[in-house]
Amino acid sequence: MIDDITPDSIKSIRNRYGLSQQGFARLLGIGEASMARYESGATPSKANANLIRAAMIPEFMAGCLERDGDTLSAKQRASVEKIVYAEITFDEEGDIMDMTDIYELTLQQEVLNEKAAEILGDIINGLIEAEERNDEGLKMVYEDLFAQLSLLKPTIASTETANWDTLQSIDGELNCMRSLCNRVQRRAA
Repeated sequence: MIDDITPDSIKSIRNRYGLSQQGFARLLGIGEASMARYESGATPSKANANLIRAAMIPEFMAGCLERDGDTLSAKQRASVEKIVYAEITFDEEGDIMDMTDIYELTLQQEVLNEKAAEILGDIINGLIEAEERNDEGLKMVYEDLFAQLSLLKPTIASTETANWDTLQSIDGELNCMRSLCNRVQRRAA
């Protein structure tokens, strides 16, 4: 999932809040030199990629502002606060989610993304095996699974899925795909 954190996406997230590279790094607790490297093309560590990804969520940034907002100039902080608090969302109970909850959501997104990648590998292996056997029926099943997973995978790390109910639903879909893939593999064997 680190692959979705590109230099352009980092700049886009930072610019969304009107932050300088230095201010963005300070709020996230990432070294300023590291942030400069990431925006120049270096791959962030998994932890830093998760922090940057979490910054897409205004509630996470609100927590960062509470914790490290004093590292910004008063003018920059006020500007960022306007943007962040205009975009705050609430949890299922109507409360503003805290930074820990949001970070846990991004970690769960990472877990689901890795699960999807494992299932994708199983589907591709099954597709190769079906092609080697010239089994058109089996090939169609794997192609359908591939198409379904291709539609689901990009939604896993989106801000729209940054809630427990949606992630639980995605997990259920992935479990169904894995189960179907396993049943097809057993029957093919």
